[in-house]
Amino acid sequence: MRSSRNSSNARSLLILCLLATTTYGCSTFLRARAAHRGLQESREHYPGRGIRLTVVHEGSPAELAGLKTMDVIFRYGDFEIVDDASFFTARDHYDNGREREIPLVIWRAGKALRIAVPPGKLGIESIEDSPVAQKFSSLMNHLVAQQQILGFESKREFKDSYIPPEKIVAEAKAIIDQAEREATLTPNQILVARIYMIPDDASPEDLKRQSEMLAQLISTQPASYVAWLGQDRFFENKHYRPAVECLKRHLEVHPDDVSIRLNLGIAYIQIGMFTEAEAAADYVLDNELPLAEHGYVVAYGVKAMVALSRGDYAKTISLSERAFELDQCQCDIARVMLAAAQTGDVQKVAEALRKYKEVLPAEFEKRKLQLTAVEALALVRANQRDRARELTWAWKDTDEIEHRLKASWKTFPGGSDVWNNWKELTRN
Repeated sequence: MRSSRNSSNARSLLILCLLATTTYGCSTFLRARAAHRGLQESREHYPGRGIRLTVVHEGSPAELAGLKTMDVIFRYGDFEIVDDASFFTARDHYDNGREREIPLVIWRAGKALRIAVPPGKLGIESIEDSPVAQKFSSLMNHLVAQQQILGFESKREFKDSYIPPEKIVAEAKAIIDQAEREATLTPNQILVARIYMIPDDASPEDLKRQSEMLAQLISTQPASYVAWLGQDRFFENKHYRPAVECLKRHLEVHPDDVSIRLNLGIAYIQIGMFTEAEAAADYVLDNELPLAEHGYVVAYGVKAMVALSRGDYAKTISLSERAFELDQCQCDIARVMLAAAQTGDVQKVAEALRKYKEVLPAEFEKRKLQLTAVEALALVRANQRDRARELTWAWKDTDEIEHRLKASWKTFPGGSDVWNNWKELTRN
């Protein structure tokens, strides 16, 4: 019976090994399985700081090793992990092909545990596990969410949760100043926070100071950390100026990283650097880098925005329609409408409106005011001012119209024409 049981276990292990090979390789799976079996308590003292896992991706080396959501990594090999930068420094140190596995010490359910992982990317998402860092992050997340919501709702509509942006930034600055005095954050955490607090539309003096801090960050931190910071922290949270500098640094090492280069193009668009944006998209297209369908959508979108900035409305419409055919994104059809409106092509605007309503009915209902305003611009350009004025009447009792229009159209070159036209039509 023992022989039969052992044979059955061996077959089961072989099946698991073959399944694991499709993603990570059999040897990695067996090492991870051994590491999970050897999970041990550690006598190391938890220092109260590290990185807390918010996502452990399915089938990742982290999951196979036995890591779980809410674990806190506070030691990686010989390195103490106190923030994101120290984690990337440690990971890069061991990603050299010499070690087969690296010991981690984690904090889970009130215990310090030792676990082994393979070198390289673990397949995790995390936040810095520090009360001060989390308080600062919470404030900044509220600011970002509030800015996005304000595109469709007024301050009055969510007055209970609205906080003036200047108040949020002042509170965040006070947190960082205190953390610097009391050394409750690392110097790098403080540097990143000060970069983060400067918005893309800040004064020239503040932008110069941000540029100097970015130069310090990039020159002192691992390239992998700088790339992650540029993509996951700055770009994803719409801090495009620092994102540009970090993504550029990554592309110096990995020039053919398609997604990063296209995101660089988007970031350039958001800060009005259209020549640089076009160069980013053209690099991908001219060098025939491998593109998924979404990649073509982004590349066409970037080039369409550049064409719009130059007043080449026919090219804007052509590129935007090609992108919309692939992905049906509201931004592409909105760009078609704005380009057509600038030339007074009322028929093209109406055609785009019909397509918008047919393909994206929920978005259409949500953006009726913004779309009506573009239609009004087209009518004025076509010398049909009375018809344009009639469109505004249905919205006369809506509050903060200019604010809503600005929130929706400010990222489009020439978008200011939409709300300025509306103001002129509703005057008197």
